[in-house]
Amino acid sequence: MEEFREEHDIKYMRELQEYWDAYMYALISEIYVGTGIALGLSAGNAYKLAKNKPGELQKAGFFKGIFDKFKSIFSNKISWFRPKRINIDKMTPERWDKFNRGLDKYWRNHVDSISEDMAVKGFLAGRETTNFIKKKKPYKNKSLYQVIEDQYQGKIPKNIDNVYKKYDFKNSEKKALNNAFSSIAMNVTKTNNEIKESIRKQVQQGIDDNKSATMIASDLYWNVEKDEKLVNKYTAETMRRNWNRVSSTELSAVHEAGVLAPYEAEAAESLRNPDKAKYFARVGGTCKWCQSKAGTIVRLVPKSIALGGTESLKEMGIHDPNTDIAIWIGKNNVGRKQVEFWICCPAHPYNVATFNPIDLKTEFYNPKTGDVERRQERKKFVPKKLDYSQRNKEEKEYAKPAVIGDNLVRMGSNVYEAVDPGEYNTKLERWKRDTMLPIPVNRSGPQYIRIFEEARKQ
Repeated sequence: MEEFREEHDIKYMRELQEYWDAYMYALISEIYVGTGIALGLSAGNAYKLAKNKPGELQKAGFFKGIFDKFKSIFSNKISWFRPKRINIDKMTPERWDKFNRGLDKYWRNHVDSISEDMAVKGFLAGRETTNFIKKKKPYKNKSLYQVIEDQYQGKIPKNIDNVYKKYDFKNSEKKALNNAFSSIAMNVTKTNNEIKESIRKQVQQGIDDNKSATMIASDLYWNVEKDEKLVNKYTAETMRRNWNRVSSTELSAVHEAGVLAPYEAEAAESLRNPDKAKYFARVGGTCKWCQSKAGTIVRLVPKSIALGGTESLKEMGIHDPNTDIAIWIGKNNVGRKQVEFWICCPAHPYNVATFNPIDLKTEFYNPKTGDVERRQERKKFVPKKLDYSQRNKEEKEYAKPAVIGDNLVRMGSNVYEAVDPGEYNTKLERWKRDTMLPIPVNRSGPQYIRIFEEARKQ
């Protein structure tokens, strides 16, 4: 199916994704910059090539703004990547092996710890989602900072060992977290291998074509056709895009494991006592496939009985009058075509749909709101449920527009670029193809005054 990018409707999950992507985007950029320097470029020229896409302005200050926003939560640093000089006349297999060993070490030093941190925070965020839902508390507008301050007194674990020491996890929860982290680790290793392959292929191709070090470095960062569409799978930009795809899907998967794991003991008990069955409604997701499955009722079963290549409860020997669809922790559609998709979360790359617990006797899925709601008794007045989540001072400051470069303003998580009226439509179409670019703003439009004039006042 055509990949459809989705955004999580839970704020603390959006922010977790935002930080992980920014960190990895900056890290991958540094690896390619270091490679350019090893080819003989000056540091200034290498960074200039990496940050400036042909025909586009530099995204000055974008990473710094995100890192500043989360500095009270994360303290990860990105050091320089400076491998030994790449002699384009003497790059033997042995020299490439040495380069790759250095890259492996740099990658592990910077990625292993943050990947485990993301697995832990994503899983704990899933558990908190379950707790919020159980207690009927508003949660979707809570920031990551709020969750950590309110639920963990500002001290949330960063690795799995500390989680197990600090919290009383059931065996099923430990297994779910371990499996989710293993999946993340596997994709981290795969991305490392792809980066090594991309650098070696691009450099070797440049050597074979008698290109200069500058030309080879340029090819490493960008491969742009006349219409400026990125088409080469061995560029830095492609590696960064691939990571966004991986991180989005994996973070949703580990969050979902955290959502379901607290219920697995009851799911196992329900095999003996059907009254203990745990049901969920599939909610969220904005692609056509997800919309067609919105509100689907499923039943959680232990993963141990889901071994027959089926999601049918009947085929598992369970006769349930409410649904025939089983879900279990780790259920996915890897290797399946869209017509063969199972009901699971995430169902496809970038998917942010989730399973919301539902009591079939007292609750129902409301297609108008896209959420599980309590059945209301007939009353003259039903008070509206309010979300009292508050933004802290740090977040309020970050949400204000701020000038970060020539014609560039950051507001919240977005970067805006002021463009002349004659360029606006072209820039807008380009942004629709690549939403990682700054969002174009017409200098003659009202949005320009609201964003850029306000930024200049700050």
